[in-house]
Amino acid sequence: MKQTILLLSLITPALALHAQVADQVRRAAVSGTGSASGKCTVEVRVDGAAEIDLYGDSGRLRTIWGQPAAWARLECSSIMPYTMSDFRFRGIDGRGSVKLVQDPRNNNSMAVIRIDDPKGGSEGYTFEVSWSGGSASGPVSGFQSSSGWGTPPPGAPSAGAGRGRGSGWGNRRAITSEQAIDLCRAEVRSRAERDYSLRNIDITAAAADTAQGRRNWVTGTFRAAQARRGGGYKFNCEVDYTAGQVRNVELLRADGSAIQPSASGSSAQNQSTLFRNCQDAVVARVNRDGYQNVSFNSTQIDPSRSDYVFGNLNASRGPVTDTFDYACTMDLRAATVRNLEVNRR
Repeated sequence: MKQTILLLSLITPALALHAQVADQVRRAAVSGTGSASGKCTVEVRVDGAAEIDLYGDSGRLRTIWGQPAAWARLECSSIMPYTMSDFRFRGIDGRGSVKLVQDPRNNNSMAVIRIDDPKGGSEGYTFEVSWSGGSASGPVSGFQSSSGWGTPPPGAPSAGAGRGRGSGWGNRRAITSEQAIDLCRAEVRSRAERDYSLRNIDITAAAADTAQGRRNWVTGTFRAAQARRGGGYKFNCEVDYTAGQVRNVELLRADGSAIQPSASGSSAQNQSTLFRNCQDAVVARVNRDGYQNVSFNSTQIDPSRSDYVFGNLNASRGPVTDTFDYACTMDLRAATVRNLEVNRR
C-alpha cells in the first residue's frame, strides 16, 4: 500500500505538469515581402510528442505529451498566404517521426505538423514548408497568446476603436473588407468554373453586406459566357474574417433561383465516392488522436449544399467510447476533401 501511495505521489505531479503546458506562440522572422511564393524553416526541440500550427506570419507549438516542447527558430521568406495552388512539406532533421497532418489548402490556411519523438531526452527537429501560386496577402499575428493578439495588420483599427459588431481588429479580424471582397471574387470565379462549368466570368459588382446579421457576407453580381442576353448571376459569399478564409459561396440566377451543378460537376461523381473519401479523411483524423474501432452512425449530403457531407460516429480510445460530429467540404469535380471538421460531443 505504501509503495502504491509513493508511486502515485511521483506520477501525479508529472501528469499535472504536462496538463499545464501552455501553447507557445512565436512570430516568424520574415525576410521578404509578398506571399505568392515562399518557404518557412522551422526548428523545435521535442521530448515526447508535439504539434506545430503554421498560420500567416505566426507559429503555435503545442505539447501533446512528454516534456514541454520548445521553439528554436521560425524563419520565413514571406508570410504564408490565405490561399495557394501548391504546398509542400519536407522533413530535414530529427530521429523520430515528422509528418504533415493538415494541408493549409484544406484547413482554413493553417498547416499542422506532428512530431513524435520515441526516445528519452529532447531532440532537435527541423523541417521546411514551401508554397507557390499564393494570394497577395496572408494572416498577420493570427494566434492568440497570453499577451494578446500581437501587432494588428497594416490599416487595421486600434484595439480601442469601433467595438461594435464586425469592427476590425478590436474584434480580432485578420483581414479588411477589401481583402474579403478580393477573396470572394477569386472563390466565385473558381467555384463557377469548377462546379458549374461557367466560363469567362466577369464580376460586375461586389461589396460587403451591411445588413444586420450579414456583416460577414459579401454580395455581388457577375456575368458568364453562357448567360443569355440581359441575363446574369448573383452571388453571396460568407467570409471568416478571423481566419481570412471563404466559408461558403452561393451562386444564384438573376431571379434568385439556385444554379444546379453541371454534369461535369457533382452529378458526375458517384455519391458513394464522396461518402467514402469523406469517411476515409475522418478515420485518419480520429486515428491520429489515438482513437480506434470507428463506427459511422450517419453520413449524408446537406440538401442546401451539394458539396457538404456531414454525419456522426463512435470511436474508442482505450476503455472509453466517444461520439463525434464531422463535416467535409468536398471538391465535387475531383471528389476530394477540401476542408474537414471533426468535433467530439
